Amino acid sequence: MWMVKKMNDVSKYKFKILNSIDDADLSTLFDDEYTIYCKPGIYAMSSRKLERLIEISKIQKYYQCNPVRFIDDFFSIELLDAQAYIVQRTWNCPNVLVLASRGFGKSTIIDLILMSKDMLFCNVWSYIASGSGSQAEETFTKLEQIANDNIDEMRGSTGYIFKNEVEINNAAGDGFSHGSNGFKYSLYNGSFTQTLNSNIDRKRGKRGSVIFDECGFLSAEMLKVYGAFAAVNKNFASGKDRDGHSIDPVRLKTFAINLPNQKFYISSASDTDTEFYRLYREFSKKQLMGDRNYCVIQVDCEVVLKPTIRGEVVNALLTRDTIETEMRTNPEKARREYYCEFTTDAGLNAIIRRGVIARNSETRVPLLYNDTNKKKFILAYDPARQRDNSVILVMELYVDEHGDYKGRIVNCVNLLDVGKKRKSPMQTPDQIKYLKELILAYNGDAPDYENIEAILVDAGAGGGGQLISDYLMEDWIDDKGNQHRGLIDKEYNADYVGKFPNAINKLRLLPPAQYKSIIYEALIEMMNLDCISFTSDYDNKGYLTLFEVDDKLYNSERKKISEELQNQKVSEAEFNKKLEEELKKSSCIKTKIVRLDPYQEIALKNIDAMKEEMVNMVRKKRESGKDSFELIPEKANKLHDDRSYCMALCAWFLSEKRAEHIRNKKRTLDYSLIDMFKTTKAKPIDKIFG
Repeated sequence: MWMVKKMNDVSKYKFKILNSIDDADLSTLFDDEYTIYCKPGIYAMSSRKLERLIEISKIQKYYQCNPVRFIDDFFSIELLDAQAYIVQRTWNCPNVLVLASRGFGKSTIIDLILMSKDMLFCNVWSYIASGSGSQAEETFTKLEQIANDNIDEMRGSTGYIFKNEVEINNAAGDGFSHGSNGFKYSLYNGSFTQTLNSNIDRKRGKRGSVIFDECGFLSAEMLKVYGAFAAVNKNFASGKDRDGHSIDPVRLKTFAINLPNQKFYISSASDTDTEFYRLYREFSKKQLMGDRNYCVIQVDCEVVLKPTIRGEVVNALLTRDTIETEMRTNPEKARREYYCEFTTDAGLNAIIRRGVIARNSETRVPLLYNDTNKKKFILAYDPARQRDNSVILVMELYVDEHGDYKGRIVNCVNLLDVGKKRKSPMQTPDQIKYLKELILAYNGDAPDYENIEAILVDAGAGGGGQLISDYLMEDWIDDKGNQHRGLIDKEYNADYVGKFPNAINKLRLLPPAQYKSIIYEALIEMMNLDCISFTSDYDNKGYLTLFEVDDKLYNSERKKISEELQNQKVSEAEFNKKLEEELKKSSCIKTKIVRLDPYQEIALKNIDAMKEEMVNMVRKKRESGKDSFELIPEKANKLHDDRSYCMALCAWFLSEKRAEHIRNKKRTLDYSLIDMFKTTKAKPIDKIFG
């Protein structure tokens, strides 16, 4: 398929077998560049084979120095000019930081660099690290798709050349293992790549290059622990030859020079109080001082909007409308992800740290209705008619394996046309109509709102919350002609209980003056206890990559491997280690691409906006003892707090539910009161007297 140009100077080379090496001759032995030395072999090497080996070594050396050309020639992938620059500039640099906009193809760059290095060099050990396992696994999955020539935008790619080099250990597999402890592949030349997740303690002590994917908000501890993987100098070597003699520095020069272990940070921008921002400043200073061991490259959305190949503008994967829409929806996030601007949030003063949200985020599709007719939901509603947003937040309430109540944020609706220029919320009757539709969607087919745990409403005067109950207490008929019972807060609307006897007590009206401090304290508690999970940050791709563990296959593989290790009489100390290693080779995780509809995308964007509001909320001390919670002053005119307030409402109800569960929990004693006292068995007495 490719023409290999024959070297004209092959005749200059001569082949010499060395039976032994005299130390006195070491200094002059390798001066002749046209002599190839090798140890004695059983079979003589033909001149034709020698010529081919020389040709291959020349080609390999050329591509080791020209990775962009290698990607073009062997994978048939033509990089954008900016991508080509990153590949070439960072190829052998030990410390790399790339700050890039969404839509630039960060994962593609990572994958092509890994594939190229793995093929061109032996024993390249690489790790992909991210805050969540799903992000690293998504990058790994993209690499698989390239290897299988399954990327729509890469027409005519020849990734199968790489796939042919992947070592296949399982006859039923393709060499790409998807274990519960990470994804991995190995090449026949000893190179391998493996994904890492946030379980730091189990990953200490590894060595190799580390690529930190979307690392803007990774913890300092994770960056430090994983960064230590690349601390070892790969060109250091010592030892003895087969005769027992020390390998001196002269002979060490004959060993191949390895690529340095690399710390490769690539992400969109983060906040100024993150470790990523500190590294960005540190690497930039060293690059400006002329230190070639450091490289910082920044690519904002303006480059992405006008990409070039060999200087000619080509079609972009990103549009100006997308950026403008994101700027209106969530300006803070858009500035970071598209314009590479490091933003400021509440930092150490924030009541909720971004890292807490990150560790409780998971890649999943937002839920727009009760898909099982059995799930339980809480709806929090903050009405507004003027400047603020009018928001409805939906949280699924469930019981975990320990019997404790937990929450899962599944949807967030802004009753304002997202992405359009109309800034005022819907009129109140329209808001109520939409709220009723959501109530029915999440209740499913259950009678009397049995799947709705509560509808929490901000009863503040600004949004007319105290009047919302007037629209809900009366029985009503939906668009399909079905009649439904009204909803009431029997405590708040005690005077109306007799007037609306059919209304169900599922409504809770909470005045902010009385409850705001209480609900935010509950939010802090629930977040610190990891009781609420969120959807992962949305990257506007229009789809999500989901990973599902095949429990049946996993348990089967685990049982099989355990039995084999027991038959081998592996020691107890080595058993778990070997079990984990073998499980990594199994493919118990399936990858699924889910396309999102517009409503699901809007839900994800609103949840992201809610997170942004949460990390910018701070506590303000008051002499009364009841603290207030507000946006930091610099964000007061840029952000709203309505989504955050709804989040606090849900957290408060969850905390009340958990407390109620603890109070009502029956204590089961396995022992009686008498068992608590030490007693001896009575001895029989035959005689009372005598």
